[in-house]
Amino acid sequence: MKRARLLLALVVTGLAVRAGELTAGWQALADYRAAQAVQIFEGEIAAGNPATVREARFGRGVALLARQPITPAQVETAREIFEELAAGGATEIALGARFYLARIAQHHAASPDEAAAARHYRQLLDAQPGCVWAQTALSRLAILQLYGLDTDQPPAERIARATKLLELAHGPAAQSELHWLLAEAVFFYQLPAAQALPHLLAAERLGRLDAVTRADVLVQIAELSAEGGNPAQARVYYQKNLDEFPGDQRRYLVQQKLAALGAAGK
Repeated sequence: MKRARLLLALVVTGLAVRAGELTAGWQALADYRAAQAVQIFEGEIAAGNPATVREARFGRGVALLARQPITPAQVETAREIFEELAAGGATEIALGARFYLARIAQHHAASPDEAAAARHYRQLLDAQPGCVWAQTALSRLAILQLYGLDTDQPPAERIARATKLLELAHGPAAQSELHWLLAEAVFFYQLPAAQALPHLLAAERLGRLDAVTRADVLVQIAELSAEGGNPAQARVYYQKNLDEFPGDQRRYLVQQKLAALGAAGK
């Protein structure tokens, strides 16, 4: 789903509106028809239209990373495409190519190179921090800082370093995802759970959580609020869970906890 949103963002920002065939290629990718997308983009490359050939090459690289089964040869072809395109400065295509070089280093390479992935993400943030690629890179870089890099450092230091990325998050989507990741890291490393509460409150307030995550976060906020001596806030968030997610499997338990706090859940 994340890949589909990125592709649709490209259409919105103007990458895929210059030629009908290119639009068809991006739509095929968004519809998870990667093999067809490869053929469409290769056809546009063969046509040699100077106005669209760079985007067609970019599209081919993205499609190669999505076409199943993914082979080492097609990953290497995609990497070579993105290396060439990333040298094009700070254009939208060059920035997108840099993002996919990071993804290859992090997820597709035979031997993942998390340090190289982090360097690519940081280069994006240095070049154009407000672009869709850099904003999407923030959460990827945060995951690397929290779990993959400098594992000899104490978890609290890694979380503190990743928290600084919030300063670069320009919109509610990036901010919400970062706050949620930071809260999850507190739980993962079994640090005092109260440290997660400000991040959970911020993520919920920004309103960009998917339904499953939001249901969990509402309960987490309620429980941490109750544990921290704030029953009024706990009641608010238990009730939100009951109101917004009537089919949640925790409903009976939430009702019991809400009743124990002095309010009857529906």
